[in-house]
Amino acid sequence: MNDELARNDEFADEVELMGDVAELEGVLDVAQGLDDMELAGEIEDVSREALAAGASDITRGVDEMLVADRAAVLSEVVSSAGVIDLVEGAELLAASDDITVQSALVGSMSQADLEEGMHLASIAGQLAAVSNIADIMGLPLMSLFLEDKSFELQDVATDSMLRFGATRALASAMHATGAEISDLGVNEMAEGLTRLAISDELAIRSAELAEAGAADFVAGVSEVAAAEALDEVARDVAAEGAVEFAVGTAELAESDMLHDVADIAREDED
Repeated sequence: MNDELARNDEFADEVELMGDVAELEGVLDVAQGLDDMELAGEIEDVSREALAAGASDITRGVDEMLVADRAAVLSEVVSSAGVIDLVEGAELLAASDDITVQSALVGSMSQADLEEGMHLASIAGQLAAVSNIADIMGLPLMSLFLEDKSFELQDVATDSMLRFGATRALASAMHATGAEISDLGVNEMAEGLTRLAISDELAIRSAELAEAGAADFVAGVSEVAAAEALDEVARDVAAEGAVEFAVGTAELAESDMLHDVADIAREDED
């Protein structure tokens, strides 16, 4: 009888020890499972942040590359307009030079008209003097002929004088027009150079935006890939934590059962 009681007591101690071990293992596994699930939540938070940052970088990169394309197109348009302005300016300056030359020619023609008028007026005066002498000498017909020729030359000289004034005014007007056209040509050239400078700035900015956009896009893709990898790790850690929690719960249940068996064995001893 004593041997049987001793065996029951020994059995109860062993079962109780097994229950203690199971309880300890269950507590550790449950704690580890909870820690793993908490860690999985933290990893998931980091994954969501990385995903949001990646999406933002991708969007910004695409926007920057779109703006870069538009800036490049605008640069080409402004550059073309600048070239057209330079061509038009050069043509206006050439036309201005031609008008200046023509003005000088007209001016020289007016000077010739003046000289011709003065010369004819001088001859007319000489004929008038000879006409007076012929009249004094008793040559009335000769005097009248010379007087008529003197009047005709005076009319021609007057016309030359008037033509001198008209051509001189024309030369002045042409010179002024040439100066105005020259100013327009200079303005067109200045506008063309300004537009070309703006075009260069736009081209540089376009290249910078394109480079920045590509970098942001690549960074965004990398961040999205990292977010997906972190999400997968979080799922794995959460699954592992759930398994450990379930195992720990089962071990605690087993511990309770073993402690109950030990208690029953001791009650049988009593």
